Amino acid sequence: MKPAIHEQRGSFLLEALVAILIVALGVLGSVGLLARSVQDMDDAKNRGEAAYLANQYIAQMWVSDRLTANLTANYSSNPGTGANYLDFKNFVEQRLPNANLYAQDVVVGVGPNGAAWPASSIVTITLQWCPPGEMIGGYCRGAGINQPHKYDIRASIGAN
Repeated sequence: MKPAIHEQRGSFLLEALVAILIVALGVLGSVGLLARSVQDMDDAKNRGEAAYLANQYIAQMWVSDRLTANLTANYSSNPGTGANYLDFKNFVEQRLPNANLYAQDVVVGVGPNGAAWPASSIVTITLQWCPPGEMIGGYCRGAGINQPHKYDIRASIGAN
């Protein structure tokens, strides 16, 4: 009977090590899940911020002179010299991470020519940014190689 007792020595230690390994893997998985959820929360915050900025800019267009030529001169990124566009671009660069590395496009085009909207404009706003954790060597590893996060919105601005 004595040999059976000697053969079982260390089995408790082995069971304890296996239990510690299982708990460690569970804790590691939980930490990874928490890190991913924080990253997703930051991404949602940035997308919400981009939506807010773009909608605020469209609201400014609605309360200004809404003729297509005036919207293009004051709000468009082409030529990009209007005071309203420069203020908007600076504000976006302050609020979205690494937005200064990408073009913030505001395109004002002629709307549909019809009896209901004879002088309307179609405005397309594209905002781009890259979170600091995704910048590698000056490039964003968002959706692919140097693909920043992007928010697009299109609105129709009618003129009377």
